[in-house]
Amino acid sequence: MKDLYQKLAEALDVKEITDNFLESNDLSVSSWSTADGYDVYVMTEDPRNLNFESDVFYYQPQFDEIIDRISDNAGMDAVVYIEDLYDLLPEEDVEDYLDGLQG
Repeated sequence: MKDLYQKLAEALDVKEITDNFLESNDLSVSSWSTADGYDVYVMTEDPRNLNFESDVFYYQPQFDEIIDRISDNAGMDAVVYIEDLYDLLPEEDVEDYLDGLQG
């Protein structure tokens, strides 16, 4: 049986969704610490050129927000890094999403 996250990658038309960080990730979703000790979430294609209005989240981004951002990279053979797959894209939410595509 194919890995659940590989099935999600295929459904979203990206190359891979992984929790293995690579310098060449096309989209990264992770938490960052601010200079004054707060955690924020960053979802970006270019960590060296953040757009604070669309890339930085005070609260953990919702499942649908992450899926939408991954979908923005569809068809580009993208590698998507998710810092904590099981927290940011919980298995039960992925299964429900994939079931919804089939139904």
